[in-house]
Amino acid sequence: MAAAIATGTSSRRSICVTQLLLFTLLCGSIVGLVSGKHLSATGGEHQHQHQHSAATHHRRRLQRDSRAKDTAQQQCEAVKGYFESIDIHSSGVHNEKGAICGGSCCSNATEMELRQKASGIFEQLLHHHTSSLRGILADNANQFQSHVLELAQQSENKTLTVFSKVYIRMVPLSGMMIRQLYTEIMNHLNYISNYTNSNGQMGSKAGIGSLRSGLEDAVHKFFVQLFPVAYHQAVHLAKNNYGELHEDYINCLKHNFDELQPFGGIPREIQSSLVHSVHMSNVFMNALLQSAEVLSEADALYGQQLTDTCKMHLLKMHYCPNCNGHQTRGQPQICNGYCMNVMRGCSAEYAGLLDGPWSSVVEALNNLVTTHIVTDSGIINTIMKLSTKISDAIMHAMGNGPELEQKVKKTCGTPNLSPSLTDESETRLQQHKNSVKWATPPDPDMVRFLSTIEKTKEFYTNIVDNFCDAEYTTDDRHCWTGDRIGDYTQLLIDTGMDRQRYNPEVPWKTQTQVSKLNELVDKLIKIRKSIGAAAPSSSIQSHDIQSDMGREGSGGGGGQISDDDEEYGGGIHGSGDGSGDGATTIEDRAGPPTITETEQRENNQSGGASNPLAATATCLLLTLVTILYRSCS
Repeated sequence: MAAAIATGTSSRRSICVTQLLLFTLLCGSIVGLVSGKHLSATGGEHQHQHQHSAATHHRRRLQRDSRAKDTAQQQCEAVKGYFESIDIHSSGVHNEKGAICGGSCCSNATEMELRQKASGIFEQLLHHHTSSLRGILADNANQFQSHVLELAQQSENKTLTVFSKVYIRMVPLSGMMIRQLYTEIMNHLNYISNYTNSNGQMGSKAGIGSLRSGLEDAVHKFFVQLFPVAYHQAVHLAKNNYGELHEDYINCLKHNFDELQPFGGIPREIQSSLVHSVHMSNVFMNALLQSAEVLSEADALYGQQLTDTCKMHLLKMHYCPNCNGHQTRGQPQICNGYCMNVMRGCSAEYAGLLDGPWSSVVEALNNLVTTHIVTDSGIINTIMKLSTKISDAIMHAMGNGPELEQKVKKTCGTPNLSPSLTDESETRLQQHKNSVKWATPPDPDMVRFLSTIEKTKEFYTNIVDNFCDAEYTTDDRHCWTGDRIGDYTQLLIDTGMDRQRYNPEVPWKTQTQVSKLNELVDKLIKIRKSIGAAAPSSSIQSHDIQSDMGREGSGGGGGQISDDDEEYGGGIHGSGDGSGDGATTIEDRAGPPTITETEQRENNQSGGASNPLAATATCLLLTLVTILYRSCS
């Protein structure tokens, strides 16, 4: 009986377990079906939401593009007049944005035209300052020569006046001698004509030798010819004897002039002062004229030395704001630091090679003028004192009359006089009654000249720095950085050719080929040395050594970057505010999210949430399984 009961119980349990398993499978299928239907419904809903979101973003993008196009059209119309004023045809908004400026108002073709104009602005800036300095040098040389020639003419008139008033009896025979002396002096002072005829070689050793020989001979000849006339005046001044010396006696006096030395050492003093002062004035004018020639030669090189990188940044600096719709007036100006870096990079060769030698020429000119031109021994005082020196020579002979007469009688014997050809009344009629008024001394003009050329030291460096300070803002905040309006945060590179290697905008690169600029450097060094040879200065000599040593280590020439990739490739050395955004606008960065991004976000959201129907079915299934299991047990 018990065994039968156990067997029945076991059979019922088996049946219950079987029913429980079948029920579990049925419920699982129901749950799966419910979940599948829910997922299908949810997927359709998500797909619909995604399509709606994409359409919304696309519509908003079109609206933004339309607004941006309208804004660009207005901006380009605003700058259209400016472009036309500089002879650049503009059709408003271009479908093709320029590769450099990236603005809607300029195409690639427009940018090429503007690039030429931007390069022309730089060249014209250098042309203007170079031409101005060249004019100052040439004008000062001409004015200085005109002044000393005028002084020489006035000195001649004064000498004739002195003779007519003091040495009346000498007038008929001395006038021609005086004119010949001053003619020779003025020929040597007329340096510019001599310079033109000899191609600037008057500053050489051959030039000074010729000058010394010519002037010394002229002064010596004057006093040799004056000796017989002055001796006759000294010996017969207090005697009522107006006879003339015989030709043989005159020749004897002239022949023994050097031995008798009737005028003491005054003729040699005049020779020395004239030769020195005229030579210094010629060195001065030679330096001015040769320096003007060097500047003229440099002027012809400006367009040839500009690199492609320089031209690109000149375009970005001058015209890219307009290509991006910014008007010339009323808009933020070019950042001072950006302007400085571009202009210093573009002028690196000129400033690096020519500024040092030119500054040393300026120092040498200053030393020459202050120590040899506007001094007591300078040409101006020498010319003005010449008539007095000639008179002193005659007074010396007269003061030593008795002693001189004894020497002359011992050498040439006692003179026999022939009848005078000119009476006293004729002599007095030849007197110069007009008083001599000296020309205004050039000292104030010379001071102004020295002050002017002193400011031209570091010539090319000052040109570009003054341009940026005068034309653009001195601030680097909220200004044109070359790519956009913002703050310019790139490093400002100091002056110096080697430093420009690190210029973030226009880096300088060494060019192994010797350039024309080095020839101009050599010419400036020669000018400085010719001045230094005539007017040595310890400070100039020290500067010479340093300048030459610096030049030897400069690499021998200017770099030129001709790589077109740097112009259009996005720039290794970028300008701007350091953000890396360049000319990118907000609209360019804020496009609609892609489908992949939307799906990713939806998947992340669905993965983090539970299906409510599946959860309910699962809960009911667990409850029923528990009840059946208990009933079976």
